[in-house]
Amino acid sequence: MDDGRISPQTGQLPRVAFVSQWFAPEPTTTPVWIARSLAQRNLRVDVLTGVPNYPAGVVYEGYSAWQRRHEVHHGMRVLRTPLYPSHDQSALRRVANYASYAVSSAVLGSSVLRAADVSLVYSTPPTTATAAMVARLRWGLPYVLMVMDVWPDSVFATGFLAEGTKRRVAEPPLTWLTNQTYHWADHVTATSPGMRDTLVARGVPPEKVSVVYNWTDEKVMRPSEPDHDLRARLGLTDEFILMYAGNHGAAQNLDVAVRAMHELRDRPDVHLVLVGDGIEKSSLQALAASLDLRSVHFVEPVEAERMPAVMATADLQLVSLADQELFRVTLPSKVQSILACAQPILTCAPGDAARVVHEAGAGFSSPPGDSSELAHAIRRAAAVPRPRLRAMGDAGREYYLTHLGEAANAGTLADLLRGAANRRRGRRARAAGAR
Repeated sequence: MDDGRISPQTGQLPRVAFVSQWFAPEPTTTPVWIARSLAQRNLRVDVLTGVPNYPAGVVYEGYSAWQRRHEVHHGMRVLRTPLYPSHDQSALRRVANYASYAVSSAVLGSSVLRAADVSLVYSTPPTTATAAMVARLRWGLPYVLMVMDVWPDSVFATGFLAEGTKRRVAEPPLTWLTNQTYHWADHVTATSPGMRDTLVARGVPPEKVSVVYNWTDEKVMRPSEPDHDLRARLGLTDEFILMYAGNHGAAQNLDVAVRAMHELRDRPDVHLVLVGDGIEKSSLQALAASLDLRSVHFVEPVEAERMPAVMATADLQLVSLADQELFRVTLPSKVQSILACAQPILTCAPGDAARVVHEAGAGFSSPPGDSSELAHAIRRAAAVPRPRLRAMGDAGREYYLTHLGEAANAGTLADLLRGAANRRRGRRARAAGAR
């Protein structure tokens, strides 16, 4: 690939329009890491995003849902376009949220898109690509599509529009739109080998798809001393702690972990700590209460900067996903964060998540959806000496730095963008010379 920093046609750094419906101050940190990493690799990055309203569907203080706004984030110009704020279980309101940003970014984002040499689409939902597709049609602007979730599969897998008339109505147009985003893209990236295989099976040419793993914020997610105060607040001293930190949603299937703890009632020294929030949290709390589980603890979400110390408080980190075909080709970003922090992992998940942990020698695995097998896996892990668990964590960090880290994957992505930008600049130079 072209590794030049300066365009041979213009002598200028390539300009990238980074299109993402979500961006800081929303707690979707991956888009921010991507934009910052590219800016650090001699690409001029401008961001086209929406008015912040995630995860509660409430517009953040200081913003207006229907007003375009310019700002600067870490030296990058950011243009926010209006949207209908929503992130609940209403299909109509969610469609309104996605569609309103798709339209406003395409109509009002031209100042960012026309100035760019290439656009990069953080594709979840796929409607985010609308602005990039319009820019390609109007100005010939190529775009690289980062597929974060396989749509429409991910919609149905999380229980949203899962069955009945709504699914029958929604599936054909969502499938068509998603396929169009692949077709129009200059290049497509997948977050795991399994996802790449899925995209190729759906008709994307193999040479057009590259694996670019999501990396984590390596300045924050790194080995840390434990937060001893957390153990004290939970009333724990030397007990074995299995921790889950992240979204408490249907896709995470955390009731399996709670039920596994019910099967470990004979091990009062083994505890499960669930850190975070989500639509399933109240039902998980109710389940733990109904089973009279004093070994299950719920902790409110913590800032990203505190997460390494919070994770270091535990002996083992849990990665849990429902037993669905989609999740066999999904590598949750929490895997990278845990590995970067040198923490051992227990996966109760199918496919790529378990594969990575196995290849890294970073922990244990259990079949998804099976609380009895998960309980057995927890017993095995609790019997392992802590120095050995720490060695697993160290092995995981080495694997992360070699295969999943920022240096390798941001470099690959930057090369793809430079290549697309320089090809476009070359075409324009040739066209100008022919006139």
